[in-house]
This record gives sequence, structure tokens and C-alpha cells, in this order.
Amino acid sequence: MSIQFKSFTGAALALFALGLQPVGAQDDPRKRTDIDKSLAEQLYQEQQARRGCKLSICEAARTKAAGDNIACKVLKTWPDIDLKTKVLRGAMEWPFGHAQCEAAITIDRKMLVAALSEAKYEAKIGKHDVTCQLSTKDGKDKHALTFTIDPVVTFEKGKATKAALHWSNVGGTTIAKSAVWSATAVDNTFNVLQGAVIEHINGFFVACDETGK
Repeated sequence: MSIQFKSFTGAALALFALGLQPVGAQDDPRKRTDIDKSLAEQLYQEQQARRGCKLSICEAARTKAAGDNIACKVLKTWPDIDLKTKVLRGAMEWPFGHAQCEAAITIDRKMLVAALSEAKYEAKIGKHDVTCQLSTKDGKDKHALTFTIDPVVTFEKGKATKAALHWSNVGGTTIAKSAVWSATAVDNTFNVLQGAVIEHINGFFVACDETGK
């Protein structure tokens, strides 16, 4: 199976696996007509399960109050139509069906507050292991994909300005691994995914501000 590599591939997987999508203005997936009802209900249940984690991050970002570190489990399913039109946007051929990723994330509250408060701050997020299941187009089979990211993000005046994911331990079935291995190797050397990471991080915190108004 031929897979056309473009730089956004790995960034998409990493970002949705860690739940870095805006909190505010989320549409109810149950109202969608471009996917079947069972998948729409699954997306809704996952969305509600992630909401508490996102709100905790937003609350810490807005109030900058002391407290425990933020720890939660993130589960995210992307229908194949969303991966093609909203995530990859023609940047690569998507040879699979739906994708579901899971990660246990931990965010140091003091680090988060410092990143959004200090004039300049390098936030070392820490290593996170991500596990994904990529369905075949016919939905009859799945391909496993695993990887580790160790993100480092530089903030200036509360905005992300530099970012690197530092990929490692890419594994899984041959087809799934091939889909991202080249992307991760190139990104570790040239940091080509930086722009997408920065865009998602800043968009997340802008949505936090809007939700809190």
C-alpha cells in the first residue's frame, strides 16, 4: 500500500491523541448526517468524557491558582472523513478508515502557570505514550500504532512560539508504522511540524478564554 508522506501526518496523530482541540464551540456530533448514528453517539460519549480534562486545563490557565497536577485519560476517535477533510486537508493519502487514539496525559500545573505568566518560558511537557487503532477502510480489521512524544514548547507572553515533539518508540503493524515513521524521523531532524503544533496549542487556550467569558 503506497502512502504519500507530507509533514502534517504525525502532527495530526499526536495532537488529537493528546486532546489538544479547542474546548469551546464544539458541535454535537449526534447532529451529524455524514456518519452513521452509532459512530455519532460514540463521538459524543468520548467528547463528554474529555470535557472534564479540558476544563481542568482551562481553569488552571485562567486562574493561575496553585493545585494538584492535571492527570487524565484521553480517548479520541476520528472518522475517516474528518481525517481527510479537517485534519490532513489533502496533505497525505489516508489508506485507513476511522482512527482511535488513547493516552494518559499529565500536566504539571506549576509549569502551565509559568508558561502562561512569564515573559518567556520553556515548558518541558514530559514523555507521553500514545496507542492508536487504525481501522481498515471496510472496517473489518484494525492496525495498531504506538509512539512516544516528549514535547518541549517555548512560550513568550503566554503564546506558544516554538515547539518540538521529540518522537520515539514508533511501533505497531507494518502498514500503520510506515504511515508515520518517515514523518517522525524528518520532524525530529528538521522540526517541520512546529507550525501545526503551535497553532493547535494557541487555539486551545484562546478557546479557554472564550469559554470563560
